[in-house]
Amino acid sequence: MNDFPIDSLQSDAWAGIVARLGGAEALAASALRHGAFRRPRGVKSAADLLRLVLAYGPGGRSLRVTAAEAAACGIADVCDVSLLERFQRCADWLTALCGGLLARGDQPTGERVDRLVRLVDGSRIEGPGKTCWRLHLCYDPGRQRIADVVVTPMARGETLDRVTIRPGEIAIADRGYPQPNSLRKARQAGSDVLVRLTWNSLHLRDAAGRSLDWSDLFAQAARTGSVDMSVTVRKPRGGFKPLPLRLVILPKPPEIVARARKTAANTARKNQHQVDPRTLEAAEHLILITSLAADAFPAQWLATLYRVRWQIELAFKRLKSILHLDRLPAKNPDLARTWITAHLLLALLIDDTAANWPNFPPQGCSTSRQPSIWRQTCLIANALRAAIWPPLTLVQIADILRNRWRQLREPPRRRSLQTIPQPALS
Repeated sequence: MNDFPIDSLQSDAWAGIVARLGGAEALAASALRHGAFRRPRGVKSAADLLRLVLAYGPGGRSLRVTAAEAAACGIADVCDVSLLERFQRCADWLTALCGGLLARGDQPTGERVDRLVRLVDGSRIEGPGKTCWRLHLCYDPGRQRIADVVVTPMARGETLDRVTIRPGEIAIADRGYPQPNSLRKARQAGSDVLVRLTWNSLHLRDAAGRSLDWSDLFAQAARTGSVDMSVTVRKPRGGFKPLPLRLVILPKPPEIVARARKTAANTARKNQHQVDPRTLEAAEHLILITSLAADAFPAQWLATLYRVRWQIELAFKRLKSILHLDRLPAKNPDLARTWITAHLLLALLIDDTAANWPNFPPQGCSTSRQPSIWRQTCLIANALRAAIWPPLTLVQIADILRNRWRQLREPPRRRSLQTIPQPALS
């Protein structure tokens, strides 16, 4: 019996979220298709199951608290173990829901866009013990939203082909991504690449087929201001056909050089090896490899374009600092995937909500002090969390402590709770 119903206004807000995900019937069909919800036993519907998952994941609740609050609010009357078993089957379903939001966000807006830029990067999500997952993200800096996202075990490394990059798009990535096979796949897919690298990241040859003299190239860049030359990417072994690309070397600003050289020296000292002189010289330069034409994208333009990559770092920071994606509590792989994907679903709902306000920041706003995406994300995230699961009233909490205490019981522990002996109080 639901003695303490959730506020009707917030229920309307939750119904709006369900509608944005296709409606209750579509949620039920997709949950059945992916094996997440089979029959209404304990949990009444797929929409209620989704609500419980979002309350547990981005809502920041434990399984026990989620079960107790759900029972007090009349959403579901199940124990934490029952929720655990249900949640373990939800990862593929949530991934499909994320795919639907990504497809809707990829629709053309009617604005004229010459080239779409895609920022690609990965980040670790660590949990208890040795639990660790890798989040592969593709970010659209033009629309300021996630373009694609994939969650994999740590064994699957960072490559450009982990995420979807379409023909005509420019993929920008940091120095963890210059890999011959993934660069070729991106070029064969019809997209351009702009990737940072170190002097020993790739096996490069000049137009005459000779190996590069990196010390000479660094000296030339310092003398003339830049190096812009055609190179081919090769592999020392295997039948890899040479891939023609363009190498650009630009000196870094003086205020950054000293810090970069110190970082390179500290890294060599930490790894207990002698630092290569070319590593110290490379620390003074920005090294880029690209497929973009020199006449359309001069060297200095490439440096400006590459700096846009920092926006994906800010996107990761919003995911971890606002949505708390860095607080994975689950060891079980299936439950961990569900927890992570639930956070990504909320992140995509935030992007979808922000897309309805295309004029942010508003016209005429001071360029020196504009409202930030960070503040916008905080406001929308708080509103969506309240719509998914409003804060309980004191009356509801009293009901939980009085009538639902069994669902809050802790598991047996080897060390019992220390209490004052009863005779000492008499």
